[in-house]
Amino acid sequence: MPAPLLIASLGWTYHRAGRVFLKSAFSGNTKLVDAVARLLDIGLYLVSVSYVALTYSTYFPAMDLSWLLKIVSMKVGGLMLLLGAAHLFNLLLLALFRQRRMATITAATGA
Repeated sequence: MPAPLLIASLGWTYHRAGRVFLKSAFSGNTKLVDAVARLLDIGLYLVSVSYVALTYSTYFPAMDLSWLLKIVSMKVGGLMLLLGAAHLFNLLLLALFRQRRMATITAATGA
């Protein structure tokens, strides 16, 4: 089953690597970073499992191995596309949070 392995490895990678961006966006507030990281993890798993559940069945008959591989690649590709779009959206939001924080710091110091 490629989808559960893909979901688990992406979830682990996003969680581990994303802490750096979260710390930067939220001024190192570790409680907020941990809470947002958990919420992002839950969102990733909910969207992923929901996509897999919705696309589990197919209307295309798998007549041979090549058809089966095409069907599986379409489903896994759709999942990857969905997760990639969600990931880009999250990165844009974090960049906006960081930009707002930097503008507030600049305004407070009068520089």
